[in-house]
Amino acid sequence: MSFWKTFGFHTVSQIDTLLEGEFTLEQLLDEEEILQETKSQNKKLIGFLTIQDTLRKLLFYITKEPVDGSDNKRRLKYPLLSCEILSSEVFAIFDAFYQPDNRVLLDDLYGFLEQDAPLNPLLASYTSRVAAVLFQKKPAETMLYLKEKDHIIPQFIKHLGNASIMDLLLKIIGHDDAAENATTLEWLCKSQFISSLVHKFEPSLPVEVLENASQALVDIISVSANSTNSPLIAQLESEELLQVLFNYMLSSGLNQPLLHGVTVLIELLRRHRRERNDDLAQLEELATPLKLTLANLDKFLALLNQPSDATVTLPGVGTIPPLGFHKLKIVDLFSMLVHSNFKCIDDELVKKNVISTLLDLFFSYHWNNFLHSTVEHMIQFILQGQNEDLKVKLLTDCNLLGRISAASRGNDEDCSKPKGLRRGYMGFLTLISQSIINLGPSNPAVEQILANDEQWQKYVKGALAAVREKESRTLGGYAPNEFHDEDLDDDFEQGAQDFMNKRNFSLDDDDDDADEVDHLEDDDDDDDDDDNEDSDDDSDEGAELAAQVQEKMQASPTTDPDDDELEIPPMRTASSPAAPVEAAAQPPTPVVLDFAQFDAFLEPMDTSKPEQPPTQ
Repeated sequence: MSFWKTFGFHTVSQIDTLLEGEFTLEQLLDEEEILQETKSQNKKLIGFLTIQDTLRKLLFYITKEPVDGSDNKRRLKYPLLSCEILSSEVFAIFDAFYQPDNRVLLDDLYGFLEQDAPLNPLLASYTSRVAAVLFQKKPAETMLYLKEKDHIIPQFIKHLGNASIMDLLLKIIGHDDAAENATTLEWLCKSQFISSLVHKFEPSLPVEVLENASQALVDIISVSANSTNSPLIAQLESEELLQVLFNYMLSSGLNQPLLHGVTVLIELLRRHRRERNDDLAQLEELATPLKLTLANLDKFLALLNQPSDATVTLPGVGTIPPLGFHKLKIVDLFSMLVHSNFKCIDDELVKKNVISTLLDLFFSYHWNNFLHSTVEHMIQFILQGQNEDLKVKLLTDCNLLGRISAASRGNDEDCSKPKGLRRGYMGFLTLISQSIINLGPSNPAVEQILANDEQWQKYVKGALAAVREKESRTLGGYAPNEFHDEDLDDDFEQGAQDFMNKRNFSLDDDDDDADEVDHLEDDDDDDDDDDNEDSDDDSDEGAELAAQVQEKMQASPTTDPDDDELEIPPMRTASSPAAPVEAAAQPPTPVVLDFAQFDAFLEPMDTSKPEQPPTQ
C-alpha cells in the first residue's frame, strides 16, 4: 500500500483510471506513479504486469536494440522502467517467469546472449540485473533451466569482455547450494567451461577479456578452496591445460597474458602450501602447478632480468627506471614458491639464484615499496621458518648481511648530500635486521655467522643502534601511561584553589556545605515568617501543606509522584561552598519550595555582591 492509501488520504490515481478502460503498456510506463504503484502491489496493475504478453514486452525493451531514429522514450525511458519493474520485490512477477506455460520468458531473457559481441552496454546491464535478481529469488529453478540449455556456457564465454555479463556468470559459478553444487560442477565440466576460459589468454584478445577470464578462474579457485576433489580444479590443474596457460604466459614477453596468467597461477600454488616445512617430498612428487612452475623458472627469471627503456620521474628523486607490474607479479610468484614450504623447492630456488635475484631487485629499486614489502615478507618467512639450511644460505650464499651493511653506508652517503633523501627501503631493512639479531640466540650457526662478520657488527653497533634508539623514544618525551610530574600536579592544585577562591568555594572545610544548607533553610524560614505576617488564608494553608509534606518526606525517603509540590535538593549559589567528596555519599536534607520560590532560585545571580536570600 502507498503512503496515502495507508493513512486514509487515498485519491484515485491516473493508473487506476487507465486500468478501468482500454490502455497500452506504454501508456502505463508514461505515468509518473508506475514504479510506486508496482512496488505497493496495486492488485489490478500486478495482474496486468504478470500476463505473459506484458512480461515479454517488458523483456523486449531491455533485450532488443532500438531501431535507428527511435525517440528517447524507446531508447532510454522504457528500458529503464522495464528493468525496474522486472527487478522490483514483487514475487508475483518472479513466480510468473517460472510457470510451465511461461518458459518463453526465460528464453527471451537469456536469448540476449545469442547476439554478436560487443553487446549494448546499457542493455547488458539491464538484462544482467534482471537475470541476477531472478537467480537470487529462484536459484534452483534457474539452475535447472540453465542446465537444460546446451549452448548457454559458450554464449557466456563469447561475451566475457562485458563486465555485466561477467558479473552474472560469477554469481552462477559462486552458487553454493549444497544440494545443487555437485550437479552444477558436473554441468560446468561437461560444458568445457575451464578449457574455454584458459584459451581466452591468447595475446590477440582484448585486455578486458583477459582480465575477466583471469577473474573467473580466480573465483573458481576461491570457491573451491576447501574442496579437495573439485572437478573444475582437477581440470584446471591438468598438465594439458596448464601447459596451454604457460605457453600463453611466456610466449609474448612482458604482456597482459603474463600478468593475468601469473595471477591465476599464484592462486593455484596457494592451494598447495604446507603449514610446516616438508623436507621429505621430492620434486617429481609435487603437484602439477608446482612442477610446471619450477620447470619454467629460467624463463621467468629471464623476463625478470629483461631491461626496460621506460622511465618515471619522482619528485625530489629524478628520473628512474620503473620495475613495472609484470615484473612485480613474477616477484609475487617466486615469493609464493617460498611460502609453499617445501624443502626441495627451497633448494631449487637457491640453486637457480632466484632469492639472490630478488635481493638484487630489492636493493636496486630504492623507491618501490610494493617490491620491498613482498621481499621483506619472504625474508621474514625464511627467518621464522623451519628450514635451518635455507636460513644459513640466505645469510651466506645470498650475502644478505653484506647487502644490508652496504645499503646502510650508501644511505648515509645519500643523506649527507644537499637535499639528500633517506632510501625508501631503510625501514624494511631495520625490521629485517632486528629479526636476524633475534634469530641468533636460538640458532648457533647463525650466531656464529653474525659474530664473524665485522661489517655487520659495525652496522649493528652504529647505524642500526642509532635508529633503534631513536625509534624507542617516547613521543613528546614521555609515554601517556607513565605521565607523572609533581611540579605539574602542584601547578594544577594551585590553579584549582585559585579558581575556587575567586568564587568563594572551599576545598578544605568539610562543614561549609552543611552550614550553607542550614543558612539557606534559616533564610527560607525567615522569609516564611515575614510572609506569614501579610499573607492571607490561602498562604497559611500553603505553609501548613508544606510542613505536612516535609514531615511526610522525613518519615519516608521516597517521593510521592502525586504531590503537587516540587522537591529539589539545596541549591548551591556562587557564594556557597562546593560539597566535599566524602559528604557526597549522604543525601542532603530536602527543601520543599513552592513554584514562585523555585523561580527565584533560577534567576541569574550577580556574584560581585553578597548573595541575598530570594524574596517572593
